[in-house]
Amino acid sequence: MPATATRKVTVIPADPIYAQKDIRKKALRVAPYCRVSTNSEEQLDSYQAQIEYYTERIAAQPEWTMVDMFADEGKTATSTKKRKDFLRMIKACEKGKVDLVITKSVSRFCRNTLDGLDYVRKLKRMGVGVFFEKENVNTLYMDNEMILTFMMSQAQAESESMSGNIRWGHRKNFKDGKVYYHYAGFLGYRKGEDDLPEIDPEEAEIVRRVFSRYLVGHSVAKIIADLEADGIKTVRGKEKWNDGVIRGMLKNEKYIGDALLQKTFIADLFTRQSKKNNGELPQYYVENCHPAIIDKLTFQRVQEEMARRSSLRKVSANAKTELAKYSGKYVLTELLSCGNCGSPYRRVTWTRPEGKKIVWRCINRLENGKKFCKDAPTMEESRIHAAVVSAMNEMFSLKTMKSLLQDSILSALSGNSGETSIAAIDSRLSELRARQYELLQFAASVGADSTQYDEDLNKVSMEFSALVSKRSELEKNQQGIAQADKRAEQIAAELDKVDTGITCFDELTVRQLIGAIKVLDEDKLLIRFKDGTEIEQIM
Repeated sequence: MPATATRKVTVIPADPIYAQKDIRKKALRVAPYCRVSTNSEEQLDSYQAQIEYYTERIAAQPEWTMVDMFADEGKTATSTKKRKDFLRMIKACEKGKVDLVITKSVSRFCRNTLDGLDYVRKLKRMGVGVFFEKENVNTLYMDNEMILTFMMSQAQAESESMSGNIRWGHRKNFKDGKVYYHYAGFLGYRKGEDDLPEIDPEEAEIVRRVFSRYLVGHSVAKIIADLEADGIKTVRGKEKWNDGVIRGMLKNEKYIGDALLQKTFIADLFTRQSKKNNGELPQYYVENCHPAIIDKLTFQRVQEEMARRSSLRKVSANAKTELAKYSGKYVLTELLSCGNCGSPYRRVTWTRPEGKKIVWRCINRLENGKKFCKDAPTMEESRIHAAVVSAMNEMFSLKTMKSLLQDSILSALSGNSGETSIAAIDSRLSELRARQYELLQFAASVGADSTQYDEDLNKVSMEFSALVSKRSELEKNQQGIAQADKRAEQIAAELDKVDTGITCFDELTVRQLIGAIKVLDEDKLLIRFKDGTEIEQIM
């Protein structure tokens, strides 16, 4: 380059179209955004007022054309996940349909500083501005984001403060014993007078049915299958029941008229994720806060049964987990055990040329061979069923019926000796045995479709246990009953001629009466009833 040459700079003027860009003078496609955070009446009035305001304002601007009205009702601004119209607006901007988003204030747009800045930057890269009317800020013409960041931080701080106040109010209400009811998902109850819950008779029957069926031995899957087969819908009107719904009902203390408050809490304002309270916050148990559908004793027995089923340990070396699966289908799975090694028996299907055959085999021998259990016999299911039915009939005919007569005669001969006498107790026990026998016969002939049968049988069992305990305390004062025994035997002999026994194997009856069955050999079972009676039954 010559030494005398001088550097020359030529100015190229800016294009006035871009340099003088002004939203007040350019025809723009405008998208107004409105939002309210709750569904309260005052907030809904504000929501409707925002829509009317922007409709009128855009119509009054000749250069503006409304693309669409985007409005979220009853949605928080701390998160954008559930703000459907907000996300729909962003998609419209991405498709190039919007030039300007207009909203009332920064807090209407977003109360999360990080999310707010991300969306403003994203729209700005697409050439879309956001105009906040209250703050009089257009994001397209900001030299820096400091002012906007401050405004959004302030909106976030306001949200955090309001959330803290609401949280404090709820916890104060919990401490005072105020219970919140969500009737939309609360089977068995409806909103009554003074906004207090009242029992819905039809739904309450479903609740009682679930508790009763579980207590008599049905698995959750069986309960669900029966509900769906009977066309019973969930509280939300769905035809399909969920395992978690049934288990939640069985554990819900509200069905006994109580309420446990603060089971869960919101750990983070922005994610709004509910977290189970494992001790991070205090809980409050309120008793007798509304009418009960289930009595407390039944509820407690259900909790104990749930714990028992959950604690079942694996019985097979091939099991994938340490916990066994409760079988509500085959009652023998829990009852039948090997008299040689003590291992449970398993139901096995044999395929033979003449057809399939159902048998029960010792798990220890089945998996480990004769070396570990040499003499465990294979038992045909039909023969086991027949033996169990025979044992139940023998228990009723040889013990229960004769005891019934003896106790009744003793009561009659003893006279009126007061409510705490053995005669009075035995008389009531006799009535309970007769009632239990009647219910079990009904279950065997009709099946498991009667909820009333389940409830009555539970009540009979509980009263019977209490009276037996009381009788043992008074037994020392019992007088001779030779004459009564003689007369009872005469009448029992006559009744032995009448065939009123159980005729078929019924799962529910077996669960109620039998505690364990031990295989002694291929032709003999030791059947132990829950009242302590043991019968060696020949097959």
